Amino acid sequence: MIQPEDIVRSGPNQFISQKGIYHELDSLVSAFQSPAVVTGYDSYQAFSQYTKLPPEWPVIQHKGYSSPNAVTWIAEELNGSDVIIGIGGGTILDTAKSVADALQIEVIMVPTIPGTCAASTPLSVIYDEKGNFMRVDYHKRSSYLTVIDHTFLLSSPLSYLQSGIGDTLAKWYEAEAIIRNTKGALPLMVHAALKQAVYVRDILLSHSEEAVNSLKTGQLSQAFADVTDAIITLAGTVGGYGGRYGRMAGAHAVHNGLTFIEETHHVLHGQKVAYGILVQLAAENRMSEVEELLELYQTLGLPKNMRDLGITTQLDEAAFTVANHAARKDETFCLIGDYTKEKIIDAIQIIETFQPKKTVHT
Repeated sequence: MIQPEDIVRSGPNQFISQKGIYHELDSLVSAFQSPAVVTGYDSYQAFSQYTKLPPEWPVIQHKGYSSPNAVTWIAEELNGSDVIIGIGGGTILDTAKSVADALQIEVIMVPTIPGTCAASTPLSVIYDEKGNFMRVDYHKRSSYLTVIDHTFLLSSPLSYLQSGIGDTLAKWYEAEAIIRNTKGALPLMVHAALKQAVYVRDILLSHSEEAVNSLKTGQLSQAFADVTDAIITLAGTVGGYGGRYGRMAGAHAVHNGLTFIEETHHVLHGQKVAYGILVQLAAENRMSEVEELLELYQTLGLPKNMRDLGITTQLDEAAFTVANHAARKDETFCLIGDYTKEKIIDAIQIIETFQPKKTVHT
C-alpha cells in the first residue's frame, strides 16, 4: 500500500517571490468566489500595517498550536469558503493547510516570517493544546499559490530568521544520514532531493551571515532574498522529492522530545531543531562537523546547548525526557540507525560538555 511518504511532491502549484507582492494579493485570489483568511494576532497586525485585505473576506485569528481542536472549530466557522488564505508563521500556515484539507478546498500561503518551509509543504505538524508534538498529517493538495514578499519579510523579528536557518540546515544533515544508512538502490528523485539539500545547505553557509545583517539594518540584499527563498520554498522540495528519505531524522526527533519540556515552549521550532542537529551529529560521532557548526551558531545566535534553550536546571532529567521520546520506535531517529535512549543521552551530554578546539564563546 502506498504511504504518504512514498509520494513525490514537487512543491507549491504556483510560486511567486517578489518585492511588494503582498499588495497584489486581492488580484491573485480573483479566481475564487469566497476566500477566507486564517491568521494569527501578531502576524495579522503586521500584515495589516503593510497592506489591506478586502473587508468582505472573513478573518479567523488563531492563538495557539496547530491542534486537532483548532482545525475543527476553524473549519466549522469557515465552511462554505472556496479557498483558505493562511497569513502567518509556521503554526498558522500548518493550521490553514489542515483547515483547507478538512474542507477539501484550495489553500494559499502567505508567510509573514522566514521561519520554516511550512508555506511550501503539503503537510502539517500537529500538536496538542499544551504544545506537545502529536503527529504529522499529509494533505491531498499542495498549496494553490505560495507568495513571498522580501520587503515585508525584512521587518521580521531576528529570532524567526535564526529559526528558519536552523530548521533548513537540518535538511542536509537529516537527509544525508537517512540516505547514507539506507541499503540498496534508491529512486532517482531521492538522489535529486540530496542534491537539493546540498544546494540549500551551501546557500545558508555562504549567505546566512549577510542575510542576518540585512535584517538587522533593514537593507534588502540578494543574500536576504536567497536565504529566505531557500528557507521557505527550496527546503520543502528536499522532503517533497525525497519523501521518507528527505524529511525528518535525528534532529527533529530531538526537537519533538524537547517539546515535552516546558522551559522550551518559548523557543522557536527551528532553534530546537538546530540543537537537535548537534545531538544527531554527536550520536553519529561526527564531532568535526559539530565544531564547524558551533562556530556558525555563535555567529548567527543559534542555541549551542540546553542552557541556550532555557533549560538551566535538572539537565539530566531533561536529557532523559528528550532521549526517551527521541528513541521511540515510531520516532525518526531510528531512520539513521539503532540509537537507544542511552546513546542519545550520551550524545546530549557530549554536546553539553564539548569544548571545541576553536574558541566558541557561550
